[in-house]
Amino acid sequence: MKQKTGKIFFGLAVLAASVMTAVPASLAWDKAGQAKWESANQSYRDGRYEEALAGYQELAKDHPRAASVYYNLGNTFFRMKKMGQSILYYEMALDRAPRNADIRVNLDYARSLSQYKMDDKRNWYLKAIESLVHYWTEDEVWAVFLASLFLFLVAWVWVSWFRRGLPWGWLRKFLLVMTLLFGALCAAKYAQTHVIRDAIILLDQAEVRYGPSLGDQVAFRLGEGLKVYVLERRADWSRILLLNGESGWVQNVHIGEVRVP
Repeated sequence: MKQKTGKIFFGLAVLAASVMTAVPASLAWDKAGQAKWESANQSYRDGRYEEALAGYQELAKDHPRAASVYYNLGNTFFRMKKMGQSILYYEMALDRAPRNADIRVNLDYARSLSQYKMDDKRNWYLKAIESLVHYWTEDEVWAVFLASLFLFLVAWVWVSWFRRGLPWGWLRKFLLVMTLLFGALCAAKYAQTHVIRDAIILLDQAEVRYGPSLGDQVAFRLGEGLKVYVLERRADWSRILLLNGESGWVQNVHIGEVRVP
């Protein structure tokens, strides 16, 4: 019976893994998309960056989850010496493919060329949580959470029906811990993508004010390419939080959100 039970859980684990691999497979190009992709790539290789940009932006509308499109948009803006836009699209690519080494290298290089730096004054555990949350896509986090929850419920039902009164074993405890951990990770990922959202400053010397209007006093200015967090939107303004703990209001046209709401 133990061997049979082990086979059942192994099969469920394989099913959970197939959910994970189904996400990138859904991003395959159709014929029209492939033609646009090749045309934009050729324009990029020929140095016709405006044409390449238009092609990649059209593809981004049709395939909003394709990391390669945002990666090439970042490369194109980099060639056009628009560092804020370049960093933004590298961030958008990394959001869709968080463990891609090429995207990470290009993003770090673009940041290294920026003349604007900001000290990160957050506590170490906040940085660690952010790194963990950014390591997974939203689809991956939900897939693993639902898979672990499903396996835990199956184990619970199995014991309730066939092993009534059996004390909690290591398997149910492990599945419960995994479910709780990935449930917490889901909550953190939701906050990162929908509540406190990553954004990039797109304008050199963008003005941050004490309130959401041009009549409010300028608190400070931020340089192009710096990362901020959007806390609130109000009409044409966003309240942002900086890595050093400062906050203020900036016009929406002066920032680009990594995950568009």
